[in-house]
Amino acid sequence: MRILPLITLTIAITMPVGLAAQEQGDVKSAREVLKAACERDARLTYRTGVRTLPEVREQMMAARKTYVRDCMAKGTAAAG
Repeated sequence: MRILPLITLTIAITMPVGLAAQEQGDVKSAREVLKAACERDARLTYRTGVRTLPEVREQMMAARKTYVRDCMAKGTAAAG
């Protein structure tokens, strides 16, 4: 019976430490967050599939890069 309170106390002490470590490990800059959002939007807008012709795929990839570049420029202009 003495071991149960000890285990409970140990768990109660170690849980917040693990949560704090998880929160600190995922710190990203505003630029990284903006770029990830722009890239996600570009992927959703300019989708390529397995059956996409190579020429079309190249055009879509170029369009994605252009979209991300423009999105980043708009985002930095709006933020600053």
